[in-house]
Amino acid sequence: MKTLLVAIDLEPGSLLVVKRAAELAARLKARLHMVHVVDDALTLYEPMIEISMRHRLKQAADLALQELFEQLPDSVKANTRCHVLLGKPYQVLSKQVSQLGAEVLIVGRHHIEPLRDLFIGTTAERLLRHCDIPLLMVSTDSAEPYQNVLAATDFSRSSHHALQAGLKLAPQASIRLVHVCDPPFIGFVRYDPQDLDNMLGEKKARLRQEVETEMAHFLAAGDKSRIQTDILTGNVQACLFDAVEQQRPQLLVLGTHGRQGISRLLIGSVATSFLSTLPCDVLVAR
Repeated sequence: MKTLLVAIDLEPGSLLVVKRAAELAARLKARLHMVHVVDDALTLYEPMIEISMRHRLKQAADLALQELFEQLPDSVKANTRCHVLLGKPYQVLSKQVSQLGAEVLIVGRHHIEPLRDLFIGTTAERLLRHCDIPLLMVSTDSAEPYQNVLAATDFSRSSHHALQAGLKLAPQASIRLVHVCDPPFIGFVRYDPQDLDNMLGEKKARLRQEVETEMAHFLAAGDKSRIQTDILTGNVQACLFDAVEQQRPQLLVLGTHGRQGISRLLIGSVATSFLSTLPCDVLVAR
């Protein structure tokens, strides 16, 4: 990954996002573009007032963005550019992603106001619909390289893309790759405990083989050696939340357009209850 774009909203949490973006840019030896979008909804006044308001907002944003730029390490500054633009944030950022050839878009909780509203009509949700690149949401005050990553897969192209992006962003991390198996009618049908154990055992064995087969198709040998696979049984949201609680990853990796439960997890109220409580950064990809 050679070009990163970080969206800065100039809220107090912006420094966390800049620190993570700087760490990634330094380690990946990538170009970094810091972008702030002055929302044109803030300047819909009478024409003469609108021109003055835009000028003042852009001037203030330029100064604030420059202050954040000055906090970057010197080695990162040389390959960093600042941009203050006017328009609808998701449209402007999508255009910048295309024009700059960015490979990851980095945002923060405050930028998407807030993380719990992620996939229900916010800037980030629109960005995921209009951008083909992964979106990294920074929520922790850490600039240490990712060493512990939890990735969820449902064997879809979306989860493959997310995992590949996670491997690139965390080239030294240990990866726990999980698939959640939600048995049909488990809440309505009474299974004999032994029959249920046998059924789940057989299904886990088949799924584990499928995980291995899928990984063989798109992962390099070096990447396979640092990935541990796991099959979880139960509700997708509950299983992933428990996995995050137990493993305490620094990064959770998810696909947004999958075959089954994981993609449904990223919709509406479920996203609200799930993503707003995660104590780690989140990487999502289409």
